[in-house]
Amino acid sequence: SDFNYSDMTSRDLKDYDYKLLKEQAVKGHQTWLIEAVPRTKKVIDETGYKKSVLFVRQDNYVVVRAVNWTSDGNRLKYMDVRKLERIDKIWTATEIHMTTKQGKITLHKTILKYNKVRFNQKVGQGIFTVRRLEKGL
Repeated sequence: SDFNYSDMTSRDLKDYDYKLLKEQAVKGHQTWLIEAVPRTKKVIDETGYKKSVLFVRQDNYVVVRAVNWTSDGNRLKYMDVRKLERIDKIWTATEIHMTTKQGKITLHKTILKYNKVRFNQKVGQGIFTVRRLEKGL
C-alpha cells in the first residue's frame, strides 16, 4: 500500500511548524495551502515524511489533498480525496487516492474506498474479542 500507518491516523498538531503558503481553489472549493514541517527527527521517523503541503478546505477544514516529501528524499506521495461525503453531520473521505512518484514517474498507486460508513452505532462487547477480530465478521 502507498498509505503508511501515519496516513491512516491523526497527527498531533503540536509536532509540526506551519506556514500558510497561499489560497487556491481545488475542485471548486477554496483551500489554504499549508506547509507542515516536523519539529523533531522522531516525528520524521514515525511518519516517514520530512515535509508536507496540505490543501485544507476553508468551508469545512478537511484536508482534501496533500503532497508529502518522503524522509529518504527521493519520492513524493500525493494524497487526493476523490469523494467527500457528509455522514451523520461528519465530513468523511469515502474515496482517497495515494500516488507515489519519483520525479514524473508514477511508481505505485493505492485507492481506498469506504462504503456503508456509519457513526455512533451501538456495538456489543462481543465484537471486540480476540477470536472475533482474528476471524472477522
